[in-house]
Amino acid sequence: PSLNLKRQKSQRVRARANESSADNSLVRSCQLRHSIPKINKRESRAHLSSVARFKNRVSFSWSWDMNLEPSAWRRRTQSSKSALVTSAPAWWWYVTVCIALGGSLVESQGLQAIPPRLYVKNLSRNVNLLCKSDKPIEDCSVKIPGYLQWSTADDSSLPSGVGPYGDGWSKGECGVRLMVVKSANEGKFLCNVTVGGQVFQESIDISLAVTPEPTEIEIGKDTEISNGGYRENQTLTARCISEDAVPMSNLTWFLDDEPLDPSLLGEIQVRNRTDNKGKTLITVEQELRYFLTAQDNGKRIVCRASHFAIAKGFYRAFLPLNIHFAPLPTPTVDIRGSPNEMINVTIKANPRPTTSWYVKGQTIEEGQSIGPYQAYIPKDLGNGNYQVILKINEPTEQTELIELQATNGLGSRTYVIKGSKYLDNEIPDDDDDEDEDNKGRNGAVFWLISIWTFCTSVIFTCLLR
Repeated sequence: PSLNLKRQKSQRVRARANESSADNSLVRSCQLRHSIPKINKRESRAHLSSVARFKNRVSFSWSWDMNLEPSAWRRRTQSSKSALVTSAPAWWWYVTVCIALGGSLVESQGLQAIPPRLYVKNLSRNVNLLCKSDKPIEDCSVKIPGYLQWSTADDSSLPSGVGPYGDGWSKGECGVRLMVVKSANEGKFLCNVTVGGQVFQESIDISLAVTPEPTEIEIGKDTEISNGGYRENQTLTARCISEDAVPMSNLTWFLDDEPLDPSLLGEIQVRNRTDNKGKTLITVEQELRYFLTAQDNGKRIVCRASHFAIAKGFYRAFLPLNIHFAPLPTPTVDIRGSPNEMINVTIKANPRPTTSWYVKGQTIEEGQSIGPYQAYIPKDLGNGNYQVILKINEPTEQTELIELQATNGLGSRTYVIKGSKYLDNEIPDDDDDEDEDNKGRNGAVFWLISIWTFCTSVIFTCLLR
């Protein structure tokens, strides 16, 4: 009997040892599969306590249900595991709330950097850097590019060449003023501000400005150019380029002095490149599509690249518009009378037209003199305007028809002049002349009546006073 008792006792000891090892391995497995990230000491302790409670539940289930079948025990342990897994979203919800509250706390301080990014020319003077809060500041320290140490933003500890700036800590402002900005000051300015016992940091990126290259205008390949001019009634494609600037240039377009419609412009295109000093330079481009007509001849398309680092504030590129077109239908005619009649006609055409006159059945080419008629060579007045003169050394009848023909490589046009008038497709009747005389007389009578009425009303008003 004593031997049997010893055997039973040893079996119970081995059973307890097996229970303990299985229990520990199960807990370790749960810890690996359902680990929760550590956020702080309190959360870490709560996590360990939950694991301990789970361990106790598993141990209790193990010792109580030793006689269960393996499948039943597996279901029991899996239900315990799922209880721990379902608690994980609660932990993540708690973490999210903490982060949100922390973010709102920072935002409630209203801390901002003024300006958040600063572009400044080299050797600029009195440059201000400011950190501003909507609450009083308890302490403020700054780190300025080009200086190794942090400095308290007051008169005593700031380095040479740097002074305090702002309305004071009590009003939520902490800043510095750089007397002269040098290349060594390029970088990130930092300020650590204490508000409500907490420290917050803001920064300002300081970059030295780089002057762009002179502005250029490039003409698109689809634009037709012949003999140094553009054909009329086509769309001109031009591209304005301002290269290698910091920050990028601002492009504006003009036709002479008038701004061009933004609908004619494409989107701004930006390209970056890094120079041999590691600095990022910015190139901007913009395309213009403009429909050319004869009225644009002699004008200029202007692209202006504005940049504060340029001494005069901008660079400009010009594109003169030399438009080729046939003689236009409506000229300007000036006829002078005796002793010698001279017909002066101004024609718009480009390039210069050749001219000829037709009078009394004979043709007089430009530069010729035949009988009483002398035809002058067209005189260039600029912008496609040409003066053509026919001098007649004898009286001309009012009903006499004179024709002027102008021709260039793009077309030909004939102008008809009657004695002392230019005709546009028809000859005016004598009755029309009489009507014009009557209109003149009626107009004079109207003005006399108006003046008399005005004077009478003035006199009457003075008498009433």
